[in-house]
Amino acid sequence: MEKAFSLLFFIIFFIMFASVENKMNTKTCMENLGYCEGSSQQCDERCKTKHGPEAEGECDVKGLTCTCFYPCGKGPSPPKSKKCYGGTGVCSDKCGPPCCNQNCAEKYYEGTGFCDSIGHTYLCKCQYTC
Repeated sequence: MEKAFSLLFFIIFFIMFASVENKMNTKTCMENLGYCEGSSQQCDERCKTKHGPEAEGECDVKGLTCTCFYPCGKGPSPPKSKKCYGGTGVCSDKCGPPCCNQNCAEKYYEGTGFCDSIGHTYLCKCQYTC
């Protein structure tokens, strides 16, 4: 009986060790989800919806771009389609990030937009499926 208990203890220890080792080797993938629509919490929710509960979404410092971090190979995989980039002009007081995002969605299939500065000029950049 004592040998069976020792063997059972060894097997349980090995399973626990293998489980922790597997989590430590998990790589993190990253995906740009476009404009942060209001808050970091909304960005995080979009990220979790797309890549599962272990994913985390963050807005950049300016609150313009939502970036999703998720374990590679877990949950739904990112789209296999190619991503292309375009633009819809200049961002301004009249057409800020929400307007830019809307313009990209109207102009490009699955387009998302964000304002990006190049020098002193803010351009509306679009990422879309091509």
